[in-house]
Amino acid sequence: MAVVLGLNGCNDSDEKMQVTPTPLINEPTLVAFAKLDVATYAEGPDSGAYVTGANGILPPFSGQPVQGFSAALKNNDGTYLVMSDNGFGTQDNSADYLLRLHVIQPTFRTKIATNTEVKHLSYVQLRDPNKLIPFSIVHQDTAERLLTGADFDPESMQRTPNGEIWIGDEFGPYLLHFSADGILLSPPIPLPNPLNPAQELRSPQNQFNKEQLNFVEPLVQRSGGFEGMAISQDGKYLYPLLEKPLLNDSSNRLIVSEFDLAKKAYTGKYYYFPLHTSATAIGDFQLYSPTEGIIIERDDSENDLLGYKKLIKVTLSTAGQNMQREDLVNLMDIANPDLLYGTARAGDIATGERFGFPFQTIEDIVIEGPDLITVLNDNNFPGSSGRNANLADDNEIIQIRLPKALF
Repeated sequence: MAVVLGLNGCNDSDEKMQVTPTPLINEPTLVAFAKLDVATYAEGPDSGAYVTGANGILPPFSGQPVQGFSAALKNNDGTYLVMSDNGFGTQDNSADYLLRLHVIQPTFRTKIATNTEVKHLSYVQLRDPNKLIPFSIVHQDTAERLLTGADFDPESMQRTPNGEIWIGDEFGPYLLHFSADGILLSPPIPLPNPLNPAQELRSPQNQFNKEQLNFVEPLVQRSGGFEGMAISQDGKYLYPLLEKPLLNDSSNRLIVSEFDLAKKAYTGKYYYFPLHTSATAIGDFQLYSPTEGIIIERDDSENDLLGYKKLIKVTLSTAGQNMQREDLVNLMDIANPDLLYGTARAGDIATGERFGFPFQTIEDIVIEGPDLITVLNDNNFPGSSGRNANLADDNEIIQIRLPKALF
């Protein structure tokens, strides 16, 4: 088993980026591009036995696809720790997909560097050898108890100062606490309703409900559990954010809850993120100051030049109230003066001087510095075809220079 130890988070600026100094810009501008080919696999058992495949990519898949990045963190050596989501889209078809964190090393195409590649260096396997999960999992009776996409749907990730990993799961929704080498350290932590702390918020995919154990009526939408999760600048609090409004909430607002890492408990403090009328969900949430951050907001379209895909600047103001929000970047209309996508294939869209990120699921932000943001898509292997209607999406990684520093 390949593992990675001692990776510390960093939000440093672009000293290690291959981004040439740019002249003053007056709009968000693409300054670096890379992509990991959709047909990238890591060692492990063949997978995909419960899916039919799509876009010409058919099972069984050779080993474990390195795909579907639902969270990303920067390592202090310039590599990225990225997290694959639950596998092939549902609990029912992902039992042979192993949940892993991957270390990748992008070489970006920039104004002065024309070659690009993304190397897959290693992975961390998530597992529960200490039997802390109180419901049945696929590898229930094995010693290592490797976790699969039928057990959890990991959608957000943060690293604490001591190197431990916290993951937001969509199925429960739960917070999951892991060591740096992937061992579960705490039982899954459920989400209390901040409006009624005695009530647990569950989704229709909740593992206890599916086993008819202490059934609680779901108030979280299907595929509406934890999606983004910020960490405070001092490393003391997590701010997990639901992907969609609660089933009984007509206000179109998403709940952001505050979680105390030292106490391993929710504080009861919460905020709302008001969705735009054109949006259906969020993709990620990161803070760059004690009260300010960025959220990915999107609709469900793909391969659509009119799709709604944006980075939103938010401010945490009064607890129990709406965050303040302000458009930061339209991901469908980014200046691309250096044509960094490279040679477009027949059918590729949004690759010219006005660059777009036309994917249904865009789930990763890394704030590299005051005016530099990295964004990655979740390619929903092999089902999404946002860049090209006839081809499966790759894992694209873009870096955007802002015209005005955030901090």
